[in-house]
Amino acid sequence: MAGCGVRWQIKDTWIYVYENSSQGITLPLQGALVSVAGEGYTGTRYTNEDGKAFFQVPPGTYTVQVSKSGYTTVTDTITIYTLELTPGRYYYVLVPQGG
Repeated sequence: MAGCGVRWQIKDTWIYVYENSSQGITLPLQGALVSVAGEGYTGTRYTNEDGKAFFQVPPGTYTVQVSKSGYTTVTDTITIYTLELTPGRYYYVLVPQGG
């Protein structure tokens, strides 16, 4: 039957990056470098003033690396599923080096 089956969809994916201030308040971190790689896709973005970086990736498993000068780098693995209907949202907190 033509047209049956699961469509390979591009998934809107948001990476949110925060830092803990010296007062213990979590704040968006602008200018953090976010890299997403896997499944034949590689993308790199900097977070905006709200600490967000936006990617559009096909379903699969990806390595996410978040870094910024003066902070400890974070590496994680995420999986994007084909049938998810809502945008993916992933949250990371960077810790100042020596802090």
